[in-house]
Amino acid sequence: MTDGDNKQITLITIAMPILAISAAAAFFYFVAPILVPMTIAAATAYTMVPVVAFLKRFKIPHFLAVFMVMASLLGIGIIIVIVLISEISNFIGALPQYQQDAINLFGQTKEYLNANYSGIFNLFPQIKDINLNPSYFSSIGKIFFKGIGSVTSLAFQGFLLFFLTYFMLSDYEMFSEKFRMLFGADKKATVSNMLEQIDKQLRGFIVVKVLVTIGLAIVLTIGLLIMRVPYAYIWGPFAAILNLIPYVGPIIGAIPPVIVAGITNGSFGAMIPPAIFFLVVQILESNLITPKLTSNSVDLNPLAVLVSSIIWGYLWGAVGIILAVPITAAIKVVCDNIERLEPIGILLGGRGK
Repeated sequence: MTDGDNKQITLITIAMPILAISAAAAFFYFVAPILVPMTIAAATAYTMVPVVAFLKRFKIPHFLAVFMVMASLLGIGIIIVIVLISEISNFIGALPQYQQDAINLFGQTKEYLNANYSGIFNLFPQIKDINLNPSYFSSIGKIFFKGIGSVTSLAFQGFLLFFLTYFMLSDYEMFSEKFRMLFGADKKATVSNMLEQIDKQLRGFIVVKVLVTIGLAIVLTIGLLIMRVPYAYIWGPFAAILNLIPYVGPIIGAIPPVIVAGITNGSFGAMIPPAIFFLVVQILESNLITPKLTSNSVDLNPLAVLVSSIIWGYLWGAVGIILAVPITAAIKVVCDNIERLEPIGILLGGRGK
């Protein structure tokens, strides 16, 4: 046998990717308070770069184009916050009544099943002992207010995020050039190629996701308004944002409005129309619209998408789950261009790569 035939997998070949993943996970976890706002700002700036470039085609100076984009984002954000605060305040005020309606509906359902389908209670006698305790709602309320608290905390960082995004967007080209020179002039071509690959994969994906999220928020809100589901202005955007979470997000986003519809009308049958509506919209979005628009974007296999969502969710919470796919896609490109980390890129890749 030749030396080439006797080559074995060395320990460093296995250890290097494992050590790299472990070190990166520890870094991203402990530096999260700094990296999360910077990543949000970078993602926002990256998304807005084509808009600035579009405005500059009309001979608008760069600084003015950036100012117009940021002013528009700020105005839209303020309007959304005002509407959501009003809706959330009304919803919080109505929570005690929803609690009582839910308890009454649950009791009526048990009585109906006992009168018409008593065999269920014979097979599962423990069902008789199940009751809705008001403490359950207080637990749900704590979770809800915890989420509101995190949003409020993010709002306090709004000015920081605004200026971070502004400066990143204003000096985007300068930062890109500096990053190309970061590893030395002799590596500039390699780094440029890597950045082009990342841009090619992420640009279409992020833009499509933003547009789909906005479209879903509008469609879901209008649909819920037509079906007269209370607080549609909360549930529509809420479900659209959760749709960014792979696989489970659409299901979680549909649950609150469906339950509210049933409680409001005092009937489980009232849950059927919004449930069907969400199902149809999600089938069209996930199987027809998004796959067609993102067919040439990120090169990740489904398992990598799911696992990365779990990992980034643990590291960065909700922000990590939402940004898991673009961050992982960028990491894959980096690994593809570093010899020792190529095994990670192979594991993450899709389409048989």
